[in-house]
Amino acid sequence: MTLLDDHAAPARSARRPSLGDAVPLWAAVTLAVAVVLVESALYFLHIRHQTGAFGDLMGRVTNFEDLKSSGNIYTNFAIEGFTYPPGGILLLCPIVLVPVAYVGAAWTVGALGCLLLSFYFVDRQVLHLGDSAALLLASALTIVSPILWSSVYDVLFWGQVGAALTLLVVADLLVVRGSMQGVLVGLATTLKIYPGVFIVVWLVRRQYRQAVVAITTVAVTTAVAFVFWYDSSVSFFHNELVGNQELAHFSTYTTAQSSSGVDDIFFRPPYFLGHLSATNAMVVAVLVGLVGLVAAFGAWRRGHELTAMTLTLVVSTISSPIAWNHYFVFLPLLLFVPKELGWRSWTTYAAYFALAVNVVPWHRWQLAGAIQILMPAGQRHLSWVAQNATLVSMLLLIAAATAEFWPRRSVTSPRRRRAAEHGEGEPALTR
Repeated sequence: MTLLDDHAAPARSARRPSLGDAVPLWAAVTLAVAVVLVESALYFLHIRHQTGAFGDLMGRVTNFEDLKSSGNIYTNFAIEGFTYPPGGILLLCPIVLVPVAYVGAAWTVGALGCLLLSFYFVDRQVLHLGDSAALLLASALTIVSPILWSSVYDVLFWGQVGAALTLLVVADLLVVRGSMQGVLVGLATTLKIYPGVFIVVWLVRRQYRQAVVAITTVAVTTAVAFVFWYDSSVSFFHNELVGNQELAHFSTYTTAQSSSGVDDIFFRPPYFLGHLSATNAMVVAVLVGLVGLVAAFGAWRRGHELTAMTLTLVVSTISSPIAWNHYFVFLPLLLFVPKELGWRSWTTYAAYFALAVNVVPWHRWQLAGAIQILMPAGQRHLSWVAQNATLVSMLLLIAAATAEFWPRRSVTSPRRRRAAEHGEGEPALTR
């Protein structure tokens, strides 16, 4: 069977009936909504009285109070300073409409809703499940994921945007087609710069329309932010971006030892090289990023859209100046890799190894700074392992995918395969 036949077969074959087909759609929707609401209530009640609960989210509330009083949201650039680009002001400002007492509960509902929708889209597009079955499986994964992976739980605990970013990327890459594709990635890039890697990916794939739409979305959203919050926008570009205030802010964090950014590994044992210079850190991040993007490109050329998307998420995360645990909220998407690659793939092995590694609550041992000197030797070594576990698992995944999907001239792009499937001629080799 040819490569073209392998990818055309699922579209021609009839979908097997599943348990979800016996459940009416209204019942599946009701169950999904109930799961989000009940789970949100449980996590909110569990989290709200803990030290640091919804700390990042409440920091955003404080940021908007600073904006109201001073006219510049970047004035107080302390530990909970507003680190989002100006477009992020526009996208996050609706939180001021929610009473402070309820903002944590509302954010938890939104985060879990984004997580469930992400799973639903993957269930539909990758597993080819019907609506009811996809919702049932998505509901189950939404319940399980915060329990198994601390990165998902941390999004809820701190009140972070990772689940929303994942949904925007999943929807744009796997679901949206036509002239609107690129808008959601553009919004994600406006909120956090690192999803902009997908714009680079589209350019490399010669999907110029999607890239232009995403860039236009970023430009329009940022322009609107400039109109409404001119002083803040000028401050961001002058101090945070050009003046490297944000990078210096992260570089001086003692908690940077808990970062899973690729350049931060040298700051930790057993290297003790300290923070790399901005230039050297960029070189390391770019080199690792290029290797990962080559692997993602090779997976895409073989028709593995989900695998390519997930590898790009890995690259964009670990190549960031700092990568907190909650950045890896997309980890559960690795569960679906065998559907595309099968169980004998080295990338599948590495993906499930990464899932297994990150089930361990490493954050409990990620103690930083002088505290390690006071720890018993055995526990100190465990702290070193914990600090490197997530990053090493991600690097192993990139290495396996690079070895397996290194681009070859004999492999045609999905666009040319689709053209052949629609009888538009035999696709030529991608040069």
